[in-house]
Amino acid sequence: MHRLAIAMAGRNSNTLPFEGVEMNTETNKRERPRGEHRTSAANRQKILEATLQVAQEYGYQGTTIPRVSLKAQLPTGSVYWHFESKDILFASLMDQSREWLEGFHRKRRPLPGETTRQHLERIYCNAPENEALITQDFWRLGVILSVDQSVREQLSRQRFLDLRQAVIDEYTAWYRQTLPAEIQERCPNRALQMGKFTLVCADGNLIMNASGGTLPGYLRMAGISLIALATSPPDAF
Repeated sequence: MHRLAIAMAGRNSNTLPFEGVEMNTETNKRERPRGEHRTSAANRQKILEATLQVAQEYGYQGTTIPRVSLKAQLPTGSVYWHFESKDILFASLMDQSREWLEGFHRKRRPLPGETTRQHLERIYCNAPENEALITQDFWRLGVILSVDQSVREQLSRQRFLDLRQAVIDEYTAWYRQTLPAEIQERCPNRALQMGKFTLVCADGNLIMNASGGTLPGYLRMAGISLIALATSPPDAF
């Protein structure tokens, strides 16, 4: 297998170790054997998993290509083969997380004929407690990307913001399907308000857990609160 040519340019003491990297386009264009394609796909997945693990341990700013390389047990050149920069690496991680999250939400969508109460009781009040933390790692990373003004990785930040909007759209669709027609007629924005508030609840719980706190019974408490809000009179809020 040909080695990836990497040129490190313009580095100084304030430059992150993954900046100034240029990919050898001729190497990228070459045809690779069938077996190498499979190996490359496996390595790409190892790199993405390693990135999330490193981010958990060192935080966003402390996640560097050399650390990802070490965690993945792959040469640094292999990381750059798949991802030209840290920004592209994190954007790809957000893309993969989005695919997983879409599958997770697909299983939690309202069933035909379910009311708002029945739906929320099923996915919140009667759900295993660990479901509240199932998206914690990559979502916490995304929150850092979205609120930290010092983050220079704009592509990955935008990917997470797009993902957040997709989640709001998903939740809003739940309420549009289950809220009584009378409430939606009198409160056209009720479904959207509930969609945003549902995400606010999830954000708050993840931040609490990330900071070392816990709230036993969170899912049931959230479910009861969401049911009360969703079914409250049109003029309640």
